[in-house]
Amino acid sequence: MKKIIMLAILSVHFQVLAEPVESTRVLKDSTTWVALELNDQTVFCTARGYGSIELKVSVPDLDWLAHFDHRVVGEGQPCITGGSCTDILKPGNIVNSGDPIVVAPMRVALSEVTRLDRQAKICERQLQETIQSTIRGHEFNHYRGDTWKPAKFEICEKEAELQGRK
Repeated sequence: MKKIIMLAILSVHFQVLAEPVESTRVLKDSTTWVALELNDQTVFCTARGYGSIELKVSVPDLDWLAHFDHRVVGEGQPCITGGSCTDILKPGNIVNSGDPIVVAPMRVALSEVTRLDRQAKICERQLQETIQSTIRGHEFNHYRGDTWKPAKFEICEKEAELQGRK
């Protein structure tokens, strides 16, 4: 009976080891205050690049604050989105001709996701970036990531040890 229990425990242990392990490492997480000019050209609703009509705010500073290009295809400036345009979330509630410049926090979080499969001796990496801001009381964000890329297994394994994922 003890042998059966021991075999069952070992079987579960090896099944757990066989599963690929994903981990995330923060490479950059910083907030920078930026001045945004809010007008009809920089705040508008568009379906371009989103699949639904979204409220967009152009953020030129993302050209140097972000790792990825946050432009929507066909648009000139990098942007963030506030979500689907509605009667409440619309350009008229963000644009104020009497106060066209707003200073807003722009949080840029860049992370590396690693997928380590010890059984197959494969490692892959991917970068992911999230932009977050609050503009005139409304939350805005944007996401970009690249494709999974192969990485050297031995290096990933050593990094996993450093991060305590033995």
